[in-house]
Amino acid sequence: MSNGARISAERPRLEHELDRLEAGGLAIIAGSAGYGKSSSVASWGTRSGGPTRWIRAARGLADALALAADEDAGGWLPRMSRAVRRGQTALTCTAALNVDLATPHSALTLVIDDADGLAADPEGLAFLRLIAERGPDTSRVILIGRRSASLRLATARSKRGVLEIGAQALRISPQQTRQIAEARGWSGTPARLEEARRAAAGNGGMLAAWLSREADASLQGDLNDFICRDVVAGSAPLLRRLAHVTGEQIDLKVLSSLWGEGLLLAPASHDELGGESWAIPEMIAAALSLPPSIARHAAAPSEPSTYEVQIRPQREGCVFIHDLGPLVVEANGITIAGSSIRPRSLALLIYLGTRPRHSATREEAIDALWPDADQQAGLNSLNQAIYHLRRAIDPGYDAAPEGSATPYVRHEAEIVSMNPELVQYDSARLGAQLNKIRIRPRAEELDELLDNYHGPFGAELPFEPWVDRYRSTLEVGLLAVIERAISAAHAAGDYDRAINLAARAARIDPEDGGLLESLAMLLAEDGALTGARRAARRAVTVL
Repeated sequence: MSNGARISAERPRLEHELDRLEAGGLAIIAGSAGYGKSSSVASWGTRSGGPTRWIRAARGLADALALAADEDAGGWLPRMSRAVRRGQTALTCTAALNVDLATPHSALTLVIDDADGLAADPEGLAFLRLIAERGPDTSRVILIGRRSASLRLATARSKRGVLEIGAQALRISPQQTRQIAEARGWSGTPARLEEARRAAAGNGGMLAAWLSREADASLQGDLNDFICRDVVAGSAPLLRRLAHVTGEQIDLKVLSSLWGEGLLLAPASHDELGGESWAIPEMIAAALSLPPSIARHAAAPSEPSTYEVQIRPQREGCVFIHDLGPLVVEANGITIAGSSIRPRSLALLIYLGTRPRHSATREEAIDALWPDADQQAGLNSLNQAIYHLRRAIDPGYDAAPEGSATPYVRHEAEIVSMNPELVQYDSARLGAQLNKIRIRPRAEELDELLDNYHGPFGAELPFEPWVDRYRSTLEVGLLAVIERAISAAHAAGDYDRAINLAARAARIDPEDGGLLESLAMLLAEDGALTGARRAARRAVTVL
């Protein structure tokens, strides 16, 4: 349809969003067909500098894995390639892929295209969930699809933060609109160009196809088929119901989801292309034979404040959980000692800090905190813990109207969570910093880490196994970084720096005889024999 038009694949907004994807992160990109999602990600991946591998799922999981193995040729995914060549099951191949992603220092970016197509198949959905729910590593994963609901289903229990990118970040700029028109040899006033951009909801691929018919009117039928089949797809009945709505209440969640996928325009207060109300883009309305007036006017709530879609939502004050050392909560200018919070509410607060995105299912929380309780007793205990935790960290909770939303502690459907946008844990910040500086930290970065480390995680719950696992993960990561810095300082002859770091490491884990032994040897080399003997005696008692 595009007749060879030269279209820029770059999306500045998309690249800005993807630049926020940290090592070990997970991103989902949802938008209707023709946005150039895959080409934009490929362009970004080329400039990102790290290795990128693709799994193209349009032909099913087995073919996608085989194609990925052929393209990789054992370079970055050797275990998965070996499993595919041996004809292993999809589950085995997925496990091998997860091992490849967890290989130290790989820093791989894995892109899974047409991921929502995989999510429609039980085997494909299991594959996506295993990828999303794998343990911590430094590899990034990007899921590309059309429908955000399918991608959210696959990542619902992800063990890492999920970066969601919708149609707004995929839209082309006015400058790119003009570039596309020039590539097609089509000229017109800026107003007409912007009208075309609005008609296509800012969709680069659709706009290029629309401009093509200026030179060849016979492409109109092909364009309509493309829109009905690939762009709108299964959402056509829903759009028709919206177009013919007669006084019934419109669900804002449905509207916002369609807007995020590029199938609607939101009002101008939320959408740069929008008018006074929600609208179906003219091109989509024409392809579906909807009344022309619907393309310009769809019912909208009378009060903008009731919109669920907010570009810059009003934010509550942040709550800071200082959970390294004795727990302290800072909430709206008030400092709350952990000892003043009810024990099980405190345990829930600490437990959610160990979870990806600070969320857990009710069953997971009950199993961790009330392992011996039956189902109903565990649920009652969880509800009580949530209630008292809300009261403890939100001074305005008791005065809030009954049934109003709670900004910090959420309990929705089967999920219990701390709002990740409003609640910040010191331990989560430490983990993120360790992932960033794991290879070769700068001196100031390492000093900042150590200055902010006030003691072991979960000091109030020393015997809980999940606390011990999370604490060990943090301490092992921190000590590994310190030990590399000690070796580097020693090799450079900077004994003061090496001794300082070794002493701080020994304070983090006083029971590690190896650290004490290293400190003793460094002190002895520097001539501080008294300190060396003292450290050596402590090492002997520990070892």
